[in-house]
Amino acid sequence: MEERLTINLKFAGTELRLKSPPEEEYFIRQAAAIILERIDFYRSIGVTDNQEVLSRIAVDSVVARLKGDEQVQRMQRMVFDKITQLDQSISMNLTP
Repeated sequence: MEERLTINLKFAGTELRLKSPPEEEYFIRQAAAIILERIDFYRSIGVTDNQEVLSRIAVDSVVARLKGDEQVQRMQRMVFDKITQLDQSISMNLTP
């Protein structure tokens, strides 16, 4: 049986008890720190409703994920294009 850690988090009046593999603990704690940072930000600009704060953070998170995914795809296309160019160049130089 895989070892699982219990991690307790508290956000905007909500307590979460998560079970995760040990190798994910760092990422969960990093995510919690970012969420707490975003909660502080939204509270500082006057958003006081917990549901609205968490909803805004959810939107922020998905937007960041989509931007990251797009950036990874762009990088993969650039690498693929460069490999294709190199392959064509090598093929042309090998052809008599």
